[in-house]
Amino acid sequence: MNSALITAFQACVMLILLFFGYFLYKKDFLDENSSKRLSNITISIISPIVIFNAYQTDFNPELLKGLLTALALAFASQALSVLAARLIVRKTHKDFEVERFAIGYSNCAFMGIPLAEATYGSEGVFYLTAYITAFNVFMWTHGVVMMSGKKLSGKGLVKIVLSPAMLSIILGLVCFFTGFRVPEIIQQPLNYLGALNTPLAMVVSGATIAMAGIKSCFTKKRVYFLQAFRLLLLPAVIATGYAVARHFGANATAVGPILVAAAAPTASAAIMFSHKFGKNAEYASNHFAVSTILSMATMPLILAFYELMCGWIS
Repeated sequence: MNSALITAFQACVMLILLFFGYFLYKKDFLDENSSKRLSNITISIISPIVIFNAYQTDFNPELLKGLLTALALAFASQALSVLAARLIVRKTHKDFEVERFAIGYSNCAFMGIPLAEATYGSEGVFYLTAYITAFNVFMWTHGVVMMSGKKLSGKGLVKIVLSPAMLSIILGLVCFFTGFRVPEIIQQPLNYLGALNTPLAMVVSGATIAMAGIKSCFTKKRVYFLQAFRLLLLPAVIATGYAVARHFGANATAVGPILVAAAAPTASAAIMFSHKFGKNAEYASNHFAVSTILSMATMPLILAFYELMCGWIS
């Protein structure tokens, strides 16, 4: 249960940071504009730095094999999540696009990176990039089509490659395969900036919850019903599949971080996409707020379940 206990401890730390962000917003230290700017800084600069730093390691065949395994499992998991969301949420519901996005897409970078780093170290972030890759590919194709109601354009495909997370993965892979190392005078500032990822991510999450309003978030029964799929049922199915993969030789350190990503709460992108495509952004905020807080309990449970399944299957 080691990884589950570490995740539970880290989740408690993140919950404290989240409520600190809530406090900052309520006391007017943060407003909507400053929160959005901090969110953009975290998504566009800080998280990509953490990803890039994870690739500053010596190449070896085992790492590559683990990364390929993680990629295969990540794409399968993301495809399953999107399919499950489509089956669970009927098109007749007025906010079906928001609900499908809330179930199908996890906060794999925002929440996944700090948890993977705390539980599995920099190697965990290295493997987590596989899930971030799958997430970006699906979000900028299926996600855009679903939320906009339009066909995918060439511009959408370019956005996949040019997103900060994908650029950091590509650049990191080049360094990983070529053995290039950033000079220490540059690496040290990158390490300091990367250390900002967890506090900034959770402060922004807390401020977002404060903006949505606690009452409106926690009084909608349908949000709980749908989040039971996002946080428990879907991750439990994925965890079982990952345990089977472990039984057939999948690298444990490669599987753990992408399970963290798969079990993460609703993506903050649900709010951004809702604003962008004229959907119900307040309802998206409700899903984000409820799932973020509940995930502090559900993510350790999923990891504990996964470890139990690994022991049972083996």
